Amino acid sequence: MVTLSPYFDLLLSAIEPPAERLAIAQALPTDVRDYLKEHEEIITVHPHSRLAGSYARHTSIGAIKDVDILILIHKDYLDEQPSVVLTTLARVLKGLPEALGTTGQVDLRRQRRSIHVCFADRDFHLDIVPVVMPNGIDKLLRVPDREWQEWCDTHPLGYQTWLSALNEQHSGKVVPLIKLMKHWKECHFVYKRPKSYWLECLVVRHISKGWVATDDLSYAELFANLLASIYTHFEEQYEDPDAKPPRIPDPMLGNNVAFNWQRSHFEGFMARVKESRNWAQRALAIDNDHVEDAVALWQKVFEDTFPTTAQVRAKEYAEARKSGNVFVDQQGKVLINTPGVRAVPSPTHRFFGDDSES
Repeated sequence: MVTLSPYFDLLLSAIEPPAERLAIAQALPTDVRDYLKEHEEIITVHPHSRLAGSYARHTSIGAIKDVDILILIHKDYLDEQPSVVLTTLARVLKGLPEALGTTGQVDLRRQRRSIHVCFADRDFHLDIVPVVMPNGIDKLLRVPDREWQEWCDTHPLGYQTWLSALNEQHSGKVVPLIKLMKHWKECHFVYKRPKSYWLECLVVRHISKGWVATDDLSYAELFANLLASIYTHFEEQYEDPDAKPPRIPDPMLGNNVAFNWQRSHFEGFMARVKESRNWAQRALAIDNDHVEDAVALWQKVFEDTFPTTAQVRAKEYAEARKSGNVFVDQQGKVLINTPGVRAVPSPTHRFFGDDSES
C-alpha cells in the first residue's frame, strides 16, 4: 500500500491560510468587537463577544475572507422581535467605517440571523451574530431568526469545545481531515456546492460514530475511508430518485443543517464522492514500485493540487539541507538523511549559475 504521507503533509501545508490573511482575521474582528462593546445603542454583557465559525475552530483553509463574531447582548432583548434586534444591530454597524478609519466601502447586508459586513478595500467579510446567553457562555445560546420571527437555540461555542476534544481524542487527525474535505469540495464544485459546514458536520459524525476509524491510519487511508463511508450511508437515498436528500445532523443540537439541500445538488455531490472514492481506493491498492501511478490518481481526487514527487523531494531536500543531512553516493546520486552506503556530504554552495548569456 502506498500512503504517500509526505505528499499529504505538503498538501495540508499548502491549503493552510496564508500569514497575511491570518493577520487581517486577527486584527479586524478585534477592532469590531471593541467598537460594539463601547457603543451605547446596543447593550452587550460580559464577555461581550466571542469568535465563532471555522476560523475560531481552526478548520479554515485558503485565503480567509470571512469570520463570524458572536455579540453577547442583554437578555432583555429576548422580549424584542428578531427583526427589530437585527435592524438595531445593522444601524449600529453603519458607524464602522468612520470608527475604524477604513478607506474602502463597507457594505451592510441583512441576513437571516446576522448582519453581514463587507470590507471591500480588504476583501474581507464579517458575519455579526447577536446572541443571548440565558444560562452562561458555555450553555445553549439564543439567536434571533428573521425568517421564522423567533429566538432559536444555538450552541457554537459548545461545538468548538466538543470538536477540540474529539480532535485530541483522535490524535489531532479530525481537523486536518475536515480541511481535506473542504479542499476536495473546492476542487470539484463550482455550482451546486455543498456548504462547508455541512461537510464538517459529516466528517465529525462519521468519526464520532466510529464509522471511520483513525488509529494508525494515514491521511490517504482516512480520506479514502471517509469517502467510502459517506457513500455507503447515503447510497440508498442516492439510488432512489424519489428520495429526499439525507439529513446531516448538527453535532450539538441534532437539527438538520442541510434542510435546504436540493435533490439535484445532492446527486451531484454523490457522483463526485463515488468517483473520488474509486480513485482513492485504486491509489491505495498500488504497490511501492508504482508510486507515480498512485500520485496520478490522487491528483484526480484533488484536481492537480495534489503535490508532485518533484515538489515533495524539493521540500525534503530543503529541510535536510538545513540540518546538513544531504549526501552524494559514489554514482553521484543525491541522498537525503544518513545513507546506508558509502557517500560524502553535499557541500554548501552559493553559486547558482552565471547570469550572463553564453
